[in-house]
Amino acid sequence: MTMLRDYQEDICRRVREAFVTHRSVMMQMPTGTGKTAVLASLVMEELKDERIKGGCAKVLIVAHRRELIRQIKETIKRMVVTPPPGEAPPPPGGGIVVESIQTISRRIGNPPPGGWGGFTGGWGGFSLVIVDEAHHALAKTYKMMWDAWPEARFLGLTATPYRLSGEGFTDLFDVLVESWTVKRFIAEGWLAAFDYYSIRPESDDQKLIDNLKKRGVDGDFQMKEMHETLDIAPCIKRLFESFERFAYQKKGIVYAIDIAHAEHIAEYYRQQGVNALAISSKTPKRKRKEMIKRFRGAGGLCVLVSVDLFSEGFDCPDVEFIQLARPTLSLAKYLQMVGRGLRPHKGKENCIIIDNVGLYRRFGLPSGERDWRMFFEGNEKSGIRNEELRLSTERWRKWKDDFSEGSDLMKIVGHEGMVSRYANLGKAGFELRKKGNEWVWVDTLTDITFGKHPVVVDFKGVDMVTDDGVTFYPRIRSKWIDGKSGINRKTLETQVGDGFGWRRRYVSLSEPDKVYELQEVMDNGMRVYKDEEDNTFFQQDLDSPLVSEADAGGRKAFMTKCDEKLRDWEGRAKKRMREGFDPLPPGGGCSQSADIIYEHRPVVRYRGFVKLLYDGDMVYIMNIHEERLIAYHNWEIRADDGICTIGNKLYLRSDKDGKALWIRKRSSDFQMFVVNEPMEDDFRKNTLPYGSQIMIINKCGKEIEMTHIKESQP
Repeated sequence: MTMLRDYQEDICRRVREAFVTHRSVMMQMPTGTGKTAVLASLVMEELKDERIKGGCAKVLIVAHRRELIRQIKETIKRMVVTPPPGEAPPPPGGGIVVESIQTISRRIGNPPPGGWGGFTGGWGGFSLVIVDEAHHALAKTYKMMWDAWPEARFLGLTATPYRLSGEGFTDLFDVLVESWTVKRFIAEGWLAAFDYYSIRPESDDQKLIDNLKKRGVDGDFQMKEMHETLDIAPCIKRLFESFERFAYQKKGIVYAIDIAHAEHIAEYYRQQGVNALAISSKTPKRKRKEMIKRFRGAGGLCVLVSVDLFSEGFDCPDVEFIQLARPTLSLAKYLQMVGRGLRPHKGKENCIIIDNVGLYRRFGLPSGERDWRMFFEGNEKSGIRNEELRLSTERWRKWKDDFSEGSDLMKIVGHEGMVSRYANLGKAGFELRKKGNEWVWVDTLTDITFGKHPVVVDFKGVDMVTDDGVTFYPRIRSKWIDGKSGINRKTLETQVGDGFGWRRRYVSLSEPDKVYELQEVMDNGMRVYKDEEDNTFFQQDLDSPLVSEADAGGRKAFMTKCDEKLRDWEGRAKKRMREGFDPLPPGGGCSQSADIIYEHRPVVRYRGFVKLLYDGDMVYIMNIHEERLIAYHNWEIRADDGICTIGNKLYLRSDKDGKALWIRKRSSDFQMFVVNEPMEDDFRKNTLPYGSQIMIINKCGKEIEMTHIKESQP
């Protein structure tokens, strides 16, 4: 038998242990980690075990598609029936049957005389029944096997023990045995690191997807509505532009909605000079086999446009990119699709995932930690519905401040440093421990305790853990991360720039496993930090990366550089303000409105309710009357759906065309402000001679509260 990897041996052992006390076991392993090899090993163990006992073992392997049946048969033949020299063959009298659930259902529906005892017709007396891709197992169809072979043990294999309906699997399986997390597989080199790009929340494609309302019989988006909405020329053109930008001349798979959509995508890609072919279950068998052979051998074929054909059971480790062109409500389908690209391969540094349908915003990263036990037991049993779970962990991160000029896609996370970062995260999990008279959940990485089972979510490539969807803790092992290091959701929602800061702590998005402590902020915006080894770092502003003291040439040199850049920026801003956007020298770009001319190609983005226009490093607010035509730095503007602050000025969405409210006091988490009411003739001053003071409370998920707290004297 082929040598198993350490994690494969481990899960085989735990499955055997589970069978000591349970008849029916479900086993979870991420896509691309060798589930079929584990299957073959368990089959061989079953046959040998029954021979030792003098019995005659028989194993049934059940799959739901012919491609999977063919793959399993090939693996069984290679690893079990004809093992390598020196390996013992299967015992005489034993047998292995690989068949589809459809065929089995027909056979069971017509039992032989006397039932299924013995080996009647080759279909009786199974000692072990293995259900591949067991997340497809529906009680009505599959329960027939449990009844037909009451003496058999049952093993379900899946990467995703998840049903779109929210129902669990306890109607068929007694217990779930889980393998390592995806993070740990990446950290140890068994899965590939990845770059992930996703469409922006305000992109045209995301707006189309958000308007999909109809559901099919399986609970997913209705195929007809998806086709009519997304199988159109502008969407297909944007698909190609994304591919051209991030994965051109790479080998990969595009997942389409249906056959027509796949053919249209492939045809457009071919028109642009890309060797692309559409493939589906309707493709003639011989032609499909030849296409897959060419693809695996890279015989001039770069792109396969597939309709679910390669979401399960397809093994091609040198796939370099995955492009998602079909939306889904199914977490299982999402993970199966992206998982096709995570197999490691010699010379393959990473996989590129291009998410043109915004599945990341619904499901998170492929490496996200998921509570499979909860899904196994059923969301309804756990008191959480799918939609509630998604909203509790996803709604908070609808930030809109990412900026990439000229593109509707943003980079969510890069492969750089992913392996070392996941080396810590992948081996750490959550344990239930007794603390005093109470049981609490403990994050074994940070030792932070939680009252409820915590959930890990991604914030721009940084793992955050929460048990309430309001307070988040970075999963970073650091002396500055403890139970008092929680970050309010409002703080995260309104972050801008290269990283995020809170309570004088700072995490750079380029180093998401390290924490810095803020020492001071200079008048020119320069910020000074220390790391845990007491090294000094400088930052020009919140939009800029950290620079070590040595690389900066010392504090004085960096201070001078910051002063020069600030004077240059202020000079350009004053010039634009003075000239009122008069035409500039040749080389600039022209907007569509009036005769305004910009120095760079203008790009419009939303941050909360605020519409921003980027002209290089200058940012203009387009939908607050008092702020139009004033240039700002990107990091000066913080906003959510109800409030915008610019320095000491505050605007409410409900009164965005009114005068600015001046901030007298504020909390660091964007939740509490004390402001002066504006005076008609004096509203631009930092302090007012008289007028009411108002306390504004801006809590997550609640309406903004405003209370008059003081009347100052004139």
